[in-house]
Amino acid sequence: MVAKARLRTKLGCLTFAGVANHIATGRQRKKKCDELRPVCSGCSSRKSLECKWPTEHDNAQDRRLRKVTIRTTSLCTENIETSTEGTSDTSDSGYASTPEEQMTESQVMVLHKQSPSPKQWSEKDSPDVTVGFGWNNEPVMLAFYFKQMLPGFIHERSHPRFMECHYMCNLVQDSQPLRDTALACAAMTMSWKPSADPRWGIKMRRQALSYKTSALASLQDQIANGSVTGTEDWLLATANQLTLLDNRDHNTFASTSNTHIRAMLNLIKLRTTANLALLKAGLPLPEKCLSAHAFERVCYEAVLYHGATMMLFDREFDMLNGSAEWQMLEDYFRDSPVPSGANEENWPVLGMPFDVFRLVVIASRLSRIAILTTEKLEIAAAVLAELSSWYEVIPATGKFTSGHSYLVAANALLRTLVAQQPNGGLLLDDKHPADLEVAAVVSTIEIGHQFNKYPLWPLTVFYRLSSAPRERKILEHAISAALQNTDGDIARFAPRETINMFLMAPGLRSMLM
Repeated sequence: MVAKARLRTKLGCLTFAGVANHIATGRQRKKKCDELRPVCSGCSSRKSLECKWPTEHDNAQDRRLRKVTIRTTSLCTENIETSTEGTSDTSDSGYASTPEEQMTESQVMVLHKQSPSPKQWSEKDSPDVTVGFGWNNEPVMLAFYFKQMLPGFIHERSHPRFMECHYMCNLVQDSQPLRDTALACAAMTMSWKPSADPRWGIKMRRQALSYKTSALASLQDQIANGSVTGTEDWLLATANQLTLLDNRDHNTFASTSNTHIRAMLNLIKLRTTANLALLKAGLPLPEKCLSAHAFERVCYEAVLYHGATMMLFDREFDMLNGSAEWQMLEDYFRDSPVPSGANEENWPVLGMPFDVFRLVVIASRLSRIAILTTEKLEIAAAVLAELSSWYEVIPATGKFTSGHSYLVAANALLRTLVAQQPNGGLLLDDKHPADLEVAAVVSTIEIGHQFNKYPLWPLTVFYRLSSAPRERKILEHAISAALQNTDGDIARFAPRETINMFLMAPGLRSMLM
């Protein structure tokens, strides 16, 4: 006679039912608890056992481990099948998967995409693939990167041409440095995910740093071999993703992001110089598909976004310092191969035209000066007049939008700065008062799944300018939410030190309060 299997209770004690052992060591005890409190019958019959009951946090963690499914695109399916054929207990990254570290079959990890998928990644093209999850399971991390991270880099209201991720996917598959960088980004993001293992975050961050080291070593080898010209798309993508990686790793966010942004600016300079050399020699420029142009546009906008954010807390960094690189950016957006109208759909990262963002950078630069000279004061007045003309193009919609929030923040920052100058009030009119507009935008803030789409610069400026305690509390919560990783699951909050860095914004002038 076959004995009936004893199922583990969901609400039983941690000791007798083996819930704690189930989480930590693979459930060594297989007994059913009768849920009799405060001491269950199983523990009372064994005096050596201490009857402990799960907290609500323990129950939440256990629910997340029950069962989940990961969906990958048809683009990733072939890679997953080929990668899993030769899977062994030890990976090339040097992190061995021991039986204690591997999840059991009943603990298959499920990664659901929360936000709408691009049209190119329809349900019929996305077969379900269930993969046992280990710390070094590259197919799962690549699937997570392709399916959840890449679409999240683009504004949800962008044109479908920017939602086309296949070009970037092909670059990741063909370039080892970019592949390792993508894996590092995925591992770092996964380190934020809730887990029953208290060392989950440490292990995944260690894995991410291992991939980052491998990516940098591979990149250095290719540069030493002379196989890199600086104009490759995969190289631009690698620098972009390294910046993203540092943004996700709050331990290195302020210390190394500056380096990667300067590297991206140098790459843009090399690409522009190469194109000018071809035109000067009378040769045609290399033909690119629409997907390649859209990819390039996303990378160039990412440089601008990261650069403006860096100016908030690094006084030594200035987007306008390298006049040659900035002029090349202006030339690119003036004659971009991708439509550059004022509509939000044409700006996949910034959410606003380049001309407005240029004014944002100028406002950020002027805010570092305590006393403006006559020349600088005239520049500030001209920028305010130009910002005022954009209010008709980017009006308030009653909802928190990236473009309008940047516009209001730049206007409020400059009006506050000019008003503090001797006789500066004479240069200001009654249009768009700073305090009223900031309060109006703050009232539209709604923290949601898509709130992490690049609002850090205006939120930080609003926080520095606002004097109302309620507004500052809302803005502090919004900055924390923007820093929080929300790629499809509940995430840990950003470290307090990182939040404080944006609240203080040392890149802005200290008297702006």
